[in-house]
Amino acid sequence: LLKENKGKFDLSIPPVKISDEEEVSYEAATATLKRAVRFYSTIQTEDGHWAGEMGGPMFFTPPLIFTLYITRTLNTILTSPEHIRESLRFMYCHQ
Repeated sequence: LLKENKGKFDLSIPPVKISDEEEVSYEAATATLKRAVRFYSTIQTEDGHWAGEMGGPMFFTPPLIFTLYITRTLNTILTSPEHIRESLRFMYCHQ
């Protein structure tokens, strides 16, 4: 996405280098923040999200639900039927 959107955004703000002894100035903080906002704007998709692989929840959620079910604490942790239904739907769709 960065290559596709490079022409749409100005990425010419130079990085700010600050040594350990140096105080952070308002200008340095502002330039760094502007640089970060412009960078994240370029990697954002047209519909507003940041595309990327995130397998953590898909890896850890099913064993958590299985463990809660086996230990009979599923209804204690997931207190509403909607939470349970959504967790089961998540596992069904991603397994």
